[in-house]
Amino acid sequence: MGEVRCVIHRNPGKTGSTVFLHLDGCFDRQSSADLRKELKQAFGRSRGARVVVDMAGVDLIGSECIEVLLVGYTRAMRSGHGYEVVNAEGHVRQALEATGLCPRSDDNLYAPATGDAIEAALAELA
Repeated sequence: MGEVRCVIHRNPGKTGSTVFLHLDGCFDRQSSADLRKELKQAFGRSRGARVVVDMAGVDLIGSECIEVLLVGYTRAMRSGHGYEVVNAEGHVRQALEATGLCPRSDDNLYAPATGDAIEAALAELA
Protein backbone atom coordinates (compact mmCIF):
# COMPACT_ATOMS: atom_id res chain seq x y z
CA MET A 1 0.00 0.00 0.00
CA GLY A 2 1.03 3.59 -0.56
CA GLU A 3 2.20 5.95 2.12
CA VAL A 4 -0.54 7.55 4.18
CA ARG A 5 -0.36 11.31 4.53
CA CYS A 6 -2.71 13.54 6.49
CA VAL A 7 -2.28 17.29 6.63
CA ILE A 8 -4.42 19.58 8.78
CA HIS A 9 -4.87 23.24 7.82
CA ARG A 10 -6.77 25.83 9.82
CA ASN A 11 -8.51 28.48 7.75
CA PRO A 12 -10.07 31.29 9.80
CA GLY A 13 -13.17 32.78 8.25
CA LYS A 14 -15.59 35.56 8.97
CA THR A 15 -18.11 33.37 10.77
CA GLY A 16 -15.69 31.12 12.59
CA SER A 17 -13.14 28.78 11.17
CA THR A 18 -12.80 25.74 9.04
CA VAL A 19 -10.25 23.01 9.60
CA PHE A 20 -9.27 21.10 6.46
CA LEU A 21 -7.95 17.57 6.77
CA HIS A 22 -6.29 16.70 3.45
CA LEU A 23 -5.85 12.95 2.96
CA ASP A 24 -3.43 11.35 0.54
CA GLY A 25 -2.72 7.69 -0.11
CA CYS A 26 -4.41 4.36 0.53
CA PHE A 27 -6.50 4.08 3.67
CA ASP A 28 -6.79 0.44 4.61
CA ARG A 29 -7.03 -1.43 7.93
CA GLN A 30 -3.51 -0.48 9.04
CA SER A 31 -4.13 3.25 8.56
CA SER A 32 -7.45 3.47 10.43
CA ALA A 33 -5.74 4.29 13.75
CA ASP A 34 -3.76 7.09 12.08
CA LEU A 35 -6.90 8.48 10.47
CA ARG A 36 -8.74 8.35 13.80
CA LYS A 37 -5.89 10.30 15.45
CA GLU A 38 -5.77 12.92 12.70
CA LEU A 39 -9.55 13.38 12.72
CA LYS A 40 -9.51 13.79 16.49
CA GLN A 41 -6.83 16.47 16.14
CA ALA A 42 -8.86 18.22 13.44
CA PHE A 43 -11.88 18.38 15.75
CA GLY A 44 -9.64 19.63 18.55
CA ARG A 45 -8.38 22.47 16.38
CA SER A 46 -11.79 23.41 14.99
CA ARG A 47 -13.09 24.83 18.29
CA GLY A 48 -16.69 24.11 17.42
CA ALA A 49 -16.48 25.18 13.78
CA ARG A 50 -16.47 23.09 10.61
CA VAL A 51 -14.21 20.15 9.72
CA VAL A 52 -13.74 19.41 6.02
CA VAL A 53 -12.13 16.10 5.03
CA ASP A 54 -10.60 16.44 1.55
CA MET A 55 -10.38 13.02 -0.14
CA ALA A 56 -8.83 14.21 -3.43
CA GLY A 57 -5.60 12.26 -2.91
CA VAL A 58 -7.18 9.03 -1.66
CA ASP A 59 -6.71 6.05 -3.97
CA LEU A 60 -8.33 3.39 -1.80
CA ILE A 61 -10.45 3.34 1.34
CA GLY A 62 -11.26 0.31 3.46
CA SER A 63 -14.27 -0.30 5.64
CA GLU A 64 -12.32 0.47 8.82
CA CYS A 65 -11.52 3.97 7.58
CA ILE A 66 -15.07 4.52 6.37
CA GLU A 67 -16.15 3.66 9.91
CA VAL A 68 -13.74 6.30 11.26
CA LEU A 69 -15.28 8.91 8.93
CA LEU A 70 -18.78 7.88 10.06
CA VAL A 71 -17.73 8.19 13.71
CA GLY A 72 -16.42 11.66 12.83
CA TYR A 73 -19.80 12.54 11.35
CA THR A 74 -21.57 11.34 14.49
CA ARG A 75 -19.19 13.32 16.68
CA ALA A 76 -19.80 16.43 14.60
CA MET A 77 -23.57 16.09 14.86
CA ARG A 78 -23.45 15.58 18.62
CA SER A 79 -21.08 18.46 19.31
CA GLY A 80 -22.43 21.01 16.86
CA HIS A 81 -19.48 20.97 14.47
CA GLY A 82 -19.94 21.26 10.75
CA TYR A 83 -18.60 18.20 8.92
CA GLU A 84 -18.10 17.57 5.24
CA VAL A 85 -16.32 14.94 3.15
CA VAL A 86 -15.33 16.36 -0.25
CA ASN A 87 -13.48 15.58 -3.51
CA ALA A 88 -13.78 11.79 -3.37
CA GLU A 89 -13.51 10.14 -6.79
CA GLY A 90 -13.98 6.72 -8.36
CA HIS A 91 -14.31 3.70 -6.09
CA VAL A 92 -13.69 5.84 -3.02
CA ARG A 93 -16.65 8.05 -3.92
CA GLN A 94 -18.89 5.04 -4.58
CA ALA A 95 -18.09 3.61 -1.16
CA LEU A 96 -18.74 6.94 0.56
CA GLU A 97 -21.97 7.47 -1.39
CA ALA A 98 -23.23 4.12 -0.08
CA THR A 99 -22.79 5.35 3.48
CA GLY A 100 -24.27 8.79 2.84
CA LEU A 101 -21.00 10.61 3.56
CA CYS A 102 -20.98 11.94 -0.01
CA PRO A 103 -24.09 12.93 -1.96
CA ARG A 104 -24.96 10.54 -4.75
CA SER A 105 -23.71 11.63 -8.16
CA ASP A 106 -25.97 9.25 -10.08
CA ASP A 107 -29.40 10.16 -8.72
CA ASN A 108 -30.91 9.61 -12.15
CA LEU A 109 -29.51 6.08 -12.41
CA TYR A 110 -32.46 4.61 -10.54
CA ALA A 111 -35.16 6.91 -11.92
CA PRO A 112 -38.20 4.99 -13.13
CA ALA A 113 -38.43 4.70 -16.89
CA THR A 114 -41.25 6.45 -18.68
CA GLY A 115 -43.68 4.60 -20.95
CA ASP A 116 -42.07 6.12 -24.05
CA ALA A 117 -38.60 4.98 -22.98
CA ILE A 118 -39.87 1.44 -22.35
CA GLU A 119 -41.59 1.29 -25.75
CA ALA A 120 -38.44 2.56 -27.49
CA ALA A 121 -36.30 -0.05 -25.73
CA LEU A 122 -38.71 -2.83 -26.68
CA ALA A 123 -38.79 -1.62 -30.30
CA GLU A 124 -35.00 -1.89 -30.45
CA LEU A 125 -35.16 -5.50 -29.29
CA ALA A 126 -37.72 -6.49 -31.93
